Amino acid sequence: MLGENKDMNKKTKAAKLVDYIKRLPDFVVLTNIDSNYHHMGATIADAVLQARMNYETHVLGRIKEIRKRFPNASTVSGLFRVLKHTTVKDFLNWRGIDRTTRFQKIADLFFAEGLETERDLKHWLEEGKNIPRLRSIYGVGPKTIDYFKIMTGIQTVAVDRRLRDFLQSADISFSGYVEPREIIVDAAELMNVQAACLDHSIWKYEGKNKKFNVCK
Repeated sequence: MLGENKDMNKKTKAAKLVDYIKRLPDFVVLTNIDSNYHHMGATIADAVLQARMNYETHVLGRIKEIRKRFPNASTVSGLFRVLKHTTVKDFLNWRGIDRTTRFQKIADLFFAEGLETERDLKHWLEEGKNIPRLRSIYGVGPKTIDYFKIMTGIQTVAVDRRLRDFLQSADISFSGYVEPREIIVDAAELMNVQAACLDHSIWKYEGKNKKFNVCK
């Protein structure tokens, strides 16, 4: 009975979110997102750099530059060949130690697992037994996991500050990480749109209507 009440409460919150969205005259539901770079070096870099950063000013330009400067890093083995001749700091154009170390550890894991492309990563992420291996890397939390999933075409939601603020604006209470993700996923189902598209639609809406120092 407790489980049924919890599920009903989640469904009620999802319906409330849908109603809120429908009442926003300037809310645009995006039908697609640019979620796959076909470039594993850029994919790993994006996932590592986006956390707690202004995406437009600190991440987007770096990802474009990586794809332009290092086309041969499109596969994991290609990335390792590139890193024989350049440092991770240069590859990312990033001075900090934490993110460069995280990038290297994630790349090492993917290489050890025999992953080459985003398609390989997608199938690997769909195997639940693999998630703890990625989570064991310092700084990789549930949001980073969901972010990787979205970038490889898996339909989910990566809950960040913008999405939490949007739920609060809709007067929807939540706790932790999983609950807001489930609310938005359920709302997407009610709206007959992909979960990742609703995620991005909310993220873009919040970014347009509010000023954020931290955007991801």
